[in-house]
Order: sequence, then C-alpha cells, then structure tokens
Amino acid sequence: MNGQKSEFPDKDAKIYWILSYMQTGSAKIWHDYDIALMYKGQQSFLMSDELLKKIDRKFSDMDKRTTQSLKIRTIQQGDRSVDEYIQEFEKAALEAGYKGYPLVVEFKCSLNSGLRRRLTELQPMPVTIQQWYDEAIIMNCQWKVARTEESVYGKVNRTVRKPPQHGQQGQGQEQGQALSLQQGYQ
Repeated sequence: MNGQKSEFPDKDAKIYWILSYMQTGSAKIWHDYDIALMYKGQQSFLMSDELLKKIDRKFSDMDKRTTQSLKIRTIQQGDRSVDEYIQEFEKAALEAGYKGYPLVVEFKCSLNSGLRRRLTELQPMPVTIQQWYDEAIIMNCQWKVARTEESVYGKVNRTVRKPPQHGQQGQGQEQGQALSLQQGYQ
C-alpha cells in the first residue's frame, strides 16, 4: 500500500480501502460504526497501520495453536482420497505442533472406519506416522483397484447361467449345456 501513491492519495483512502473488505457479520457492524465515526471526524485511529493493528486485535485468532489443535482433533477423512486427506492432516499437525505418538492417535481416529480397521490388522502394524501414511496410501490404491475390478468382473460373473437341475432336461441337452459353460470359461 505504501508504494502505490496514485491509488491511495491520502491516509483516508487507505483506511476506506481496508474497511471496504469488512462486509459481513460482526466485521460489518464494526465497519459501519468506524465509518460513522470517520464522517463525524472522531475516528479512533489516525493511520492505516493503526487500523490494521486494531483489526488484528479485534478479529484475529488469539490462540492459534488451540484452534489448530481443535482442527486436527475434529477433521475426518470423509469421502476424500487418502492422499488428499493426508495433505490436510499434515498441514494441521504442523500448525498445531503435534508430533510422535499423539499424532498417530489423531490420524487413526480421523480415518474412515474400514480403512482404520484394515490398517490395525496389518502384521506388523505401522508405528511411525510416516508408516501410517504410507500404508494408508497403499490400501487406498488397492481398494480403488478392487472397486474397479469388481465393476468389470462383477458383470461377467452375473451373466453365467445356473446349471439345470438334475432330471429336468435330457442327457444330451445337459452335455451340450455343460460344454457351452466350459467354453465360456476358456
């Protein structure tokens, strides 16, 4: 802002520009109040830097680490792929300062129950967070392959006819049908 004198010819232009971004919720109420004070010549700040500090004190997160801690404890994998979820989880863990075993516990709790169950059944079970990430990615890939194969192979298996019940057809018909079934498997 300081280097663009043509866009902000005076201190009030900078202040109005900053306030223009405060359009919803309690920020909008605060914005309207400060604009009214400015029109009366009673603003509570003289420079744009003072306004930014006031906005930061009023609206910023006073305890970012606790907020990030809550985030890592409440996020869930949901419908996302494991790769996408791990990226968000790693970012939240870094911001919250989680490391070691507590990080593993939070990761396990946040996975979809089926994936978590399969991971805990591994021999040997993952220990480090990186091992949990790696194994989760592998299992997610295997699940995708299995789902794709099921959609292809499942259709083939559904088209196989049941063999006739004994005594319903003549012996020649049974042999002909058995032969056609055998040819279908080749």
